[in-house]
Amino acid sequence: MTKNTMSWIIVMLLVFIIVLLSVCIYLDIEFTATFTSSSVPDTTASSTSSQLVHQTTQPIEIIKPSDTTKTPASSNPPVTTALPAVTGDVISTTIKPISTQAPLNTTQAPISTEAPQTTSPIINPDAPTVCIDAGHGFSDPGALGNLNGTFYHEDDLNLAISLKLKDELLALGYNVIMTHDGTNLPDDQYVTKSGVSSYFYVNERNQWIKDHQNEIDVVISIHCNKYTPDPSVKGTRYYILPYGTAYYSNKSELLAKNLCNAVATAFGKTPPAQKYHTEEYAILKTKIPTVLVESGFMTNEGDLQNLIAPAWQTTFAKGLAQGIKEYLTR
Repeated sequence: MTKNTMSWIIVMLLVFIIVLLSVCIYLDIEFTATFTSSSVPDTTASSTSSQLVHQTTQPIEIIKPSDTTKTPASSNPPVTTALPAVTGDVISTTIKPISTQAPLNTTQAPISTEAPQTTSPIINPDAPTVCIDAGHGFSDPGALGNLNGTFYHEDDLNLAISLKLKDELLALGYNVIMTHDGTNLPDDQYVTKSGVSSYFYVNERNQWIKDHQNEIDVVISIHCNKYTPDPSVKGTRYYILPYGTAYYSNKSELLAKNLCNAVATAFGKTPPAQKYHTEEYAILKTKIPTVLVESGFMTNEGDLQNLIAPAWQTTFAKGLAQGIKEYLTR
């Protein structure tokens, strides 16, 4: 092999090596670029498509539903009106069924443990004020009735009727004060105490009323009657002072007539010819128009059944309230 031939071969090998290295370098750059582009997300051209995907997968619950979707399909009134006031605890947004609420008391309204209104008008100082005296009470239960072996105390019935009468009068817009509410007594100066017992007898009530006579327009004293010699005696009676006696007032007579007529009308009956009876009861001896109402006879089975019935008590109270209204607006 000649010297020129060897030189040519060497040159060709060098050229081949250079070409091969160039190809390798080129391929390595392409591979690196391809790998890098497939691993890093595009932050420019692909941003629009990413937003679109995000919008289509947005949770539906972020849209606030309308209130109508919370109301159950029921004829009952919305339960939300019966929810208690918020006191710091979180109230569930789930609507509770009515059946979970405490049943309404359809008998006697609960007696407040707070001091009753006595000298301050409840509604407005220009409206007439009615004083209701629930007869007996505390250590003085009054008469006792027996219906099929169950005994009833007069003071309980007097109070039940008196509280219903109070509600009726308040609804008519009158002010109401009570000599007691079954729990509370007036100021201690009117109360006779013996040991741990307190007494608020009729003479003391009469004095309490006299001391507040400038604030009172009408006095109604609620009682129940009894007549053991003849259990057939029955009916409601209205008592005022006899004509000519001290403290007698024809206004009390007019009040008794209004009460008698209105109560009879409330029960769908014709008012009796005799509108009132007379007696010198201590509670009647004031300058204020006053009537003592004997709601019925606890010694008569029919009357006692009425006296213990909440529906009868309510109708009776409505009649009394209407009679008072007719008297005050005459």
